[in-house]
Amino acid sequence: MVAAPPTRPGDGPAAGHRLPARPSTVTLPERSPEGVRTLLDFVVMRFPRVPRATWIERFAAGKVWSDSGVARADDPYRPLLRLHYRREVADEPAVRTDYRVVWSDDHLLVVDKPPGLPVTPGGRWVRGCLLHLLLEATGNGAIAPLHRLDRPTSGLVLLSLDPASRSHLARLFQPAPLVDKLYTAVSRVERELPARRFTLEHHLARSGEEHWRQVVRPGLAANARSEVKVLEATGGLALLAIRPRTGRKHQLRVQLAAAGLPILGDTLYGASTSERPDDGSPRLWLDAHRLAVRGFPHPDGGELTVEWRSSRSPAELLRRASAATRARLAPTEKGSAVDGEGNGHI
Repeated sequence: MVAAPPTRPGDGPAAGHRLPARPSTVTLPERSPEGVRTLLDFVVMRFPRVPRATWIERFAAGKVWSDSGVARADDPYRPLLRLHYRREVADEPAVRTDYRVVWSDDHLLVVDKPPGLPVTPGGRWVRGCLLHLLLEATGNGAIAPLHRLDRPTSGLVLLSLDPASRSHLARLFQPAPLVDKLYTAVSRVERELPARRFTLEHHLARSGEEHWRQVVRPGLAANARSEVKVLEATGGLALLAIRPRTGRKHQLRVQLAAAGLPILGDTLYGASTSERPDDGSPRLWLDAHRLAVRGFPHPDGGELTVEWRSSRSPAELLRRASAATRARLAPTEKGSAVDGEGNGHI
């Protein structure tokens, strides 16, 4: 069942009215990349999967603009320019929409999202993302995520509802995180577990060959740190509780793979096959399970002290992942396993 955030009278879209997708925004780096002289040069370099001809058409049709107005393909590169554009995707894949609202006030929204649902537009998804679903449910075009959560990952996402308090709430995550984040994961054990508790420290950086991947750079000072506790190990799998102490892109996925514990279903960082839940969507067995805030000044006064949990218990995550592993070569009967919400998913 889809749980939508509470709306106020007049906030939601008119019945039957389909709202336009939110534009995407990219900020140009302070230093111009080598060989980049125009805005067209930059977007072609930045988005190599989009043909140059497509960008030329978008510029010509006025579908690319900056804060000061419509942009032209031959406009010179301007450091720190915010460039907006509307992404267009043919045959956008269907996504799960069974998100659940965990918390809501005038400033902050906490959502428990299913696996396979992007938080923001990206790749093959424009309307099929949490932000657009929330926009259609509330009519609030100012909603913005305060942190990242990968599309295949399930669990808790914090979003800002009011631009006036957004910079204040962003302090929950930057520069030093004030939110205690706990993830649960089911990993494939490829080497002996180092201990029941251990810490992973690596230097992570973007791959030079594949810009969408992160890699470990040995010999460099660590910029990523995660604390790991083994909750259970059985049948070649390990149920892990992980606290990331830094916030690098794909941090948990890269670090666990480097430690010989690739997360089940992670085809990007080491697991050889992708497990599939009942609906046939790729499932990464990683869940943003708990977020806790202690004594953070609330925008309306007072202190925010609260703990939120996702709907997926660690034990159920391991049970479902183990079942998917045993059955991955056999057809899965839809609805054969039910999670705590009774909807056949986890």
